[in-house]
Amino acid sequence: MGEEKKEAARKRAKDKMDFIRHLATYVVVMMILIIINNVTGSGYQWWIWPAAGWGIGVLSHFMRTFVFTGRMEERLAEKEMEKMDEE
Repeated sequence: MGEEKKEAARKRAKDKMDFIRHLATYVVVMMILIIINNVTGSGYQWWIWPAAGWGIGVLSHFMRTFVFTGRMEERLAEKEMEKMDEE
């Protein structure tokens, strides 16, 4: 069981690092888009649209990484095992 815990911990750490990279990329790209938008002199702030669209993806990644951490999957698996034992 110690090896299983180690592997699960490695997976969680990788998931967290993947999210951090995703967030950092999002922030850098959005800063570049804001600069482009403001340097070109366009009064319309069009960068908001890609920020909102990609932001939904970042929020989804955050939820999957930090909120829904697989506990539900474990609970469902336990229920399925209980059903199998009853049969």
